[in-house]
Amino acid sequence: MSKMSKIVEYTLEKKHPKYFDSVSEAKKHMQERSLEEDEYYKIPKMIYHTKVESKDLFGCQMVLFNDVEDSERLVIYLHGGIYVNEIMLPHISFCDKLAKKANACVYAPIYPLAPNHTYEETYEIVEKLYMYLLTFDKPITIMGDSAGGGLAVAFCEYLAVNDLPQPDNLIGISPWIDISMSGDYDEVEFDPIGGMDALREMGKAWAGDLDLKDYKVSPLFGDVSKLSKTTLFVGTHEILYSDIQKFYKKLIDNDIDVELNIGEGMNHVYPVYPLVPESKEAFNHIVDVILNKD
Repeated sequence: MSKMSKIVEYTLEKKHPKYFDSVSEAKKHMQERSLEEDEYYKIPKMIYHTKVESKDLFGCQMVLFNDVEDSERLVIYLHGGIYVNEIMLPHISFCDKLAKKANACVYAPIYPLAPNHTYEETYEIVEKLYMYLLTFDKPITIMGDSAGGGLAVAFCEYLAVNDLPQPDNLIGISPWIDISMSGDYDEVEFDPIGGMDALREMGKAWAGDLDLKDYKVSPLFGDVSKLSKTTLFVGTHEILYSDIQKFYKKLIDNDIDVELNIGEGMNHVYPVYPLVPESKEAFNHIVDVILNKD
């Protein structure tokens, strides 16, 4: 664990959001977010490595990175945020760098969020986007972090259930794969986020009328037997560590080509933090996976 990662962990602890502390705070946060949820997302002003633009596709705003003719690969990136919070600057920066390094066109849907919306609308959008990208006959990666990582995994299980082709790669960065939070989390050494009850409450809003253990919102409980090559990242200092280990074992038991990358002493979605050395290593590995170098 590098000095910079310790600084990040300290910062996360000090800036711990109140909405992780209790169900009431989670409900309050969702109520506040509901007033902003349907506002148009404005792309941050910063120096980019690729062409970055916003387009409306399939009834959804999407941020596109490197949408140029000579891009060789396609990536669907589903951002995290407990299915409540909008895409953040680290996600935008990550997608921009990824598009550049992998010479890929990256699609980042600004998908509908809870509590105003449930998983159903997003599935419809992502399915239409994916079927559209299949027509380009280029390698496709579906990936995401945290809630977006869980969504990426669940969507690939959904593709299998509906006899649709799998992407070339599935990548989950600290994927939230059990929104019911039904596992054993006592062994987590330290997580500056925490808040199982609050997480479960926000998960309920995303699930709508669906059972919290339905694979479409909690892919830990789904059929993984048809998933394509899967690459997972998790830090030992995060509450989802045991769930992701359990999911990895399930993939192994089903003979899936899977790799689990464990960041010792690292926090939730550590590959997305740009200043952490461990993040740079993880990022380079993600690029290699997309480039099929491994």
